[in-house]
Amino acid sequence: MTDSDPTAQSASRPIVEASDLRVTVAGTRTRLHVDIAVRPGELHLIHARQPTFSTAIADALIGVDAHPSAAVRFCGAPWDDLSTDEACQQRRRVGRVRAVGNWMDSRPLIRDMLLPLQHHTVISERQLRTQAGALARHFGLPGLPIQPPGDCTPQDLERAACVRAFLGRPLLVVLEHPMAFADGGLLGPLVAAIRQVHRRGGAVIWFTEHESQVADDSLPAGHRYHMVGGRLLPVG
Repeated sequence: MTDSDPTAQSASRPIVEASDLRVTVAGTRTRLHVDIAVRPGELHLIHARQPTFSTAIADALIGVDAHPSAAVRFCGAPWDDLSTDEACQQRRRVGRVRAVGNWMDSRPLIRDMLLPLQHHTVISERQLRTQAGALARHFGLPGLPIQPPGDCTPQDLERAACVRAFLGRPLLVVLEHPMAFADGGLLGPLVAAIRQVHRRGGAVIWFTEHESQVADDSLPAGHRYHMVGGRLLPVG
């Protein structure tokens, strides 16, 4: 395989990348400095104590930040160069667990879990529910939750958020503090799901408040960072 091989070029090209990106945290004057390039098959593990920092970086990387200080490229294209429809199509390739605000209080969880894919996939409703049910069991739920968020435990809400993030074979998965409630039983299924994303050429960015996870060699992370003084610093 030579350097000119298009397959090699596709495999080495970052899924998402940003250089000298400055991100303002909502509601504050805090500016974060980010340099990152996430390639197929990679897990980037980021220790960030403040969920608001994680959300600000995640928003910028998936093109939600309306005023980035530097170009953020997704699959080689700057978000700023895409039309609204093109940007929406690309974001449908991203699965996400948000630090806060994963669910609409007035809707059953199952509706929020399936809604992002129901209108943007060739998969039938029946197949989608089958896949979601299998993921729900994988993450430790008895099945697809039909109750509203207020009737669920925080641990089950985290598991449901993981189901939605990994549903539909996403190219990139962004996990913002998926284990904030210290549900140790979630770690094994989460790592297995990440490995599955890697096998099909996708990548994962995982923000965690647990410093011990960044130091955990059992996690398949090739890139580890600490957020220090507003700057994303590689470990080691």
